[in-house]
Formats: sequence, C-alpha cells, structure tokens
Amino acid sequence: MQQLNYDVLAAVFTDWAQLQYEVEAGEWFAADGKSIKGSVTDDDHYTVKKTLHQIVKQGNDYLVCVKANQQRLYRGIEQQSKTNQPSSGYQEHEQGHGRSTSWQVSVFDEVAAFGHEWPGIQSYIVVQRQGCRDGKPFDERQSYISSVVADAEQFHRIIRGHWSIENRLHWVKAVTFNEDNAPQSGRYAAANGSVIRNFFITLARSVGFTSMATAKRQFANQLQRIFPLLQ
Repeated sequence: MQQLNYDVLAAVFTDWAQLQYEVEAGEWFAADGKSIKGSVTDDDHYTVKKTLHQIVKQGNDYLVCVKANQQRLYRGIEQQSKTNQPSSGYQEHEQGHGRSTSWQVSVFDEVAAFGHEWPGIQSYIVVQRQGCRDGKPFDERQSYISSVVADAEQFHRIIRGHWSIENRLHWVKAVTFNEDNAPQSGRYAAANGSVIRNFFITLARSVGFTSMATAKRQFANQLQRIFPLLQ
C-alpha cells in the first residue's frame, strides 16, 4: 500500500468520482485527516495550516473543527467567546425518533488574535447542542474556524450537512472498515488506504447498496465483479 503513488491514486479517484456524481460550484465537501496526503493529524499544526493555505490559495474556502489538542486556538476561542459578543446567532429545536435536540450557533468575526496563524480566517463559530438521546441527556460544545463570511443560520446548515457526511462516510469507514486500526504503515499508506475505501464506498452506493457490511460480503474476493463497475 505504501508503494502506491498517492497523487496519482487520488487524482484517479477524483476523476472517476466526478463521473459518478455531479458537483456544483459552491458545494461543500468533508474531508478527514487520513484522506489528506501525509495522514494529517490534528496536533500537526504545521501540516493543517499548510493544507488550509493551499485551500485558500486555490480560491476555495474551509470550515475546520477545532479540537482540544490544538491547545492555543482551542483555549483562545473558549476565552474570547465568553467575553465577545457574537456577530450572529441562531437557535433551533427538533424532536423525533426518540431524540430531542436544541441547537445554539454563535458566529464571531473578531479574529485578529488568530489571523496571523490561521490563513484566510474570517470567523470562528461555537455550536452548543443540548437534549436527550435514548432517554439520556447530553450537552455538547464544538468550535470551528472558517474562511467564509456567513451568518449563524448558514453555518448551521453547513455544519449539519458535514455531520450527515460524517455519519454516511467517516462513521462507516471507522466502524465497518475499522479504519483507525488498519495495519498499513508507511508515509502514505494510511492516506492510500483511505482513498481505496472511498472507491469501494462510492462504488457500492452507486450500484444500490445501503449497507456497506452487506456490500463487503457481496464483493469479498470478487475483483472480477468490481473492475467492470469502475469503468
């Protein structure tokens, strides 16, 4: 796996995927660390910033989840969001399927403290989710940074869309394919493995599978069935 040329593999997948699904201008997509060359980790600040720089340089925008191990940025947002007034706010409540959830989204555009470190940053966003899931209360807080100027309702829609992708793709890769414990080693092995899983998931869904576990069983050791579908 580590001998594969990541740039060629990723380019082949991108070209093939574009034939399967039409992507419109302005559409958002979600990416996890393993899908980025070099298997980006959240504590590798240089690599993350370099990736964001390339995104902005190519005329695109980003919305990045801030993790606790990005200590300086994480602490800065936590402190400033408690003292600064948001430029925009949005609240929503939904109930159904044994779950009750209240969303509160706050957007802050005072980013001078972070601008010299994070390329293109225009705002940071704090999302608070509270509710009850399967009879158990939960209270979750998550922060993001973005190069986009948008109001809280717009960011709410974008983030909800990202979580939908998280459930449909990244959760499947983590649980069904056990990606986090994959045995590949080497500089690009994890990234290459992630791209190949993307191939399989995209292919399986394009031919009608809704369960990736079922698709794995159907296609196991059946390369003669898979290769014609990739054409």
